[in-house]
Amino acid sequence: MKKGIELRVVGIGLVIAGVLFALAVPTSLMGQEAAEAAKSMRLKLKVLKTYPQPVIDEKTPGVEGIKGGYECGNTVKVMIDGKPEYHFFAWRMPGLGWENLGTDQLVSQDGFAWRRVGALTEIAFDKQIGKYIQSGPAQPFYDEATRRWELYYNRFECVTTNWQAGSTLWRAQSKVEGIAGIRGPWDFPGKQFMFPGTSYPKASIAQSITSPFQTKSGQWAVLMGGNGSPYQPKYGSWWVLVSTAPTPQGPYTFDEKHSPATMIDPTGGIENPTVTKVRGPLTGREYWVSTFDFLHPQPNNAIGFTWSEDGLDWPMTNGQALVIDEGLAPGETGWWKGTIGTWSIRTPHQLIDEGDGTYTVFFTGSTRANYFTGFRAVGRMQVRLVEEPVAHE
Repeated sequence: MKKGIELRVVGIGLVIAGVLFALAVPTSLMGQEAAEAAKSMRLKLKVLKTYPQPVIDEKTPGVEGIKGGYECGNTVKVMIDGKPEYHFFAWRMPGLGWENLGTDQLVSQDGFAWRRVGALTEIAFDKQIGKYIQSGPAQPFYDEATRRWELYYNRFECVTTNWQAGSTLWRAQSKVEGIAGIRGPWDFPGKQFMFPGTSYPKASIAQSITSPFQTKSGQWAVLMGGNGSPYQPKYGSWWVLVSTAPTPQGPYTFDEKHSPATMIDPTGGIENPTVTKVRGPLTGREYWVSTFDFLHPQPNNAIGFTWSEDGLDWPMTNGQALVIDEGLAPGETGWWKGTIGTWSIRTPHQLIDEGDGTYTVFFTGSTRANYFTGFRAVGRMQVRLVEEPVAHE
C-alpha cells in the first residue's frame, strides 16, 4: 500500500470494494444473545434523522447553472491520508427534463459541504452510428486485484438529445492506482462488460447496474435493472435480475434461478438498486442489503430497502418502504416536494457505515411539486440497521 493512503478500521471492520465499513460486531454471544443468534432473523431500517435542507443544491460550488440537478448514481466514503472523503456520482441534468445527460462527480470531507469535481462524461454525437451517446450514472467499485477504481455505468444511444430507454453496460477505470484514484481522472469510455444473450436475456432492456459484490458462495454478482421481456408486466414496469461471474471483471452470466430479484411489492417500479454487505448488529451475521428507487405512487416520499442472506436470493417479503419524513423533527418540513403520481424522493444511494452503529444514506429528490420544473437536489439521512428475531406462531 502506498505511503499516505490508509484504510483505518476502528474496532472490527470490513473493507468492501476498497471502502471502509466499520462494523458493530458483538465480541461475544452469550446467554440471551446466543439464543437470539440461533433464531431466524429479520432486518429493518429505522430512520433516525433526516436533514430538512439539501446538502447539494443549485448553490453548491461548481453546480451553478445546472438547472435540472442530479438523479440516480451512488456515493462512497473512503479514507485518504487518514482523512475521510465522500465521493458522489450521479446523472447531471443540464435542463429540466431528461436531455443532454452526463455524469458528474462531487466530493466532500464531511458529507454536508460539497464541491463539484467536474463532468466525467458529456453528451456526444457518434457520426458512425448517427446517434447521440449519453453516459451514466456511475457506480464506483475498488478492485483489490487491479488496485484500481472502476465506474460501472450505462451508455445510451439516442436519436435525439433526449434520453431514450435501453443501454449497454460499461465500466471505466481510474488512471491513478490505489484508493486515492477515486479522485480521478478516469479512462472513459472503458469497456463493455455485460452482453445481451449471455449476461442477461437478449430481449431485455437494460436500464441500471450495480457495482459488483461478492456473494456468500464466493462468486461475484451484479444486479441489473431493466424493463420489457421477460418479466414485464408481472413484476411491474421495472424489475431487477441477477448476473454472476467468477471475478469482478467477469465474464457475467445471467442467473435465471435467482431472477427476477423480487425485492419488494412488484406492482411498483424498482430502479437503480445498490448493494452493501453488512453485519447484523445483534448476531454479527453477514447480510447483503439494497436500497433502490421505489417508484410507487404512494408513498411518494419513500425509498425501497431489502436484504438477502446470501446476495443472490432477494425475497419479496424482505422488502420495506422507508418513509423519509419519519426522520424529521417535530415542526420541520423537508425540502422535497411532490404530488400524487410524481416523485418527491427519487434515488437512494448505498448505506455508508459511519462506525458508530449508524449509516448515512444520500438521496436525490424533487424541489418542486412537478418533478420536471425545478432543480433535483440531494438530501441526507441517518439510519440504523435493526436485526430482530422472526416471531413464529
